[in-house]
Amino acid sequence: MKPLLQGILMGLTVTFSFGPGFMALFQTSIVRGVKAGIVLALGILISDLVLISVSYFGLSSLILSGNKTVLGIIAGSILIISGAISAFRKPSSMQTEVVSLPDLTSRPPILLIKGFLLNIANPFVLIFWIGIMGFAASNYGMHTYGFFIFFLGLLSTAFSSDLMKCYLSGFLKKVLSPKTIAAANKVIGFVFIAVGVFVICKVMF
Repeated sequence: MKPLLQGILMGLTVTFSFGPGFMALFQTSIVRGVKAGIVLALGILISDLVLISVSYFGLSSLILSGNKTVLGIIAGSILIISGAISAFRKPSSMQTEVVSLPDLTSRPPILLIKGFLLNIANPFVLIFWIGIMGFAASNYGMHTYGFFIFFLGLLSTAFSSDLMKCYLSGFLKKVLSPKTIAAANKVIGFVFIAVGVFVICKVMF
């Protein structure tokens, strides 16, 4: 249960990080409709699975070579940097004009590809997943039951929250001001920094 719980908690942490993916989901759901937002969320999920696979196979060789200390330091450093970027990132505007646009909700492949490319084209996302991969590997090992359960909990929580963002987009537009988003990003950023420091301390001491 511990890996699953930690995965869910990490997924909730990702949920409250208001980055470019959140803004894309929000704007698509407002302008195109909830169904369009869900298709976009599926594209983002698929790209996350691809990036996680890249991270997994890329780090496997490092694990097998016995460099667990190096892996822990790299993963912790990535999480610290990711946290710092999140904490001090300028929030994007939540203002979205609902204008008359061609209806793309009946063309899900376009939105699916858009979500996939939007996420996978951001190099920060791959760096982030490498950090999370290192965190999971340092806690559970690379090819263990706990390792995969951790990611199951994380991805299930993150995707479920994306679906909720689509359905609640109208409400979120009213309650999320740039100041609120900035405060949330700072909290999440400091959480990632704390996790990164923990990982480094664990492998070194």
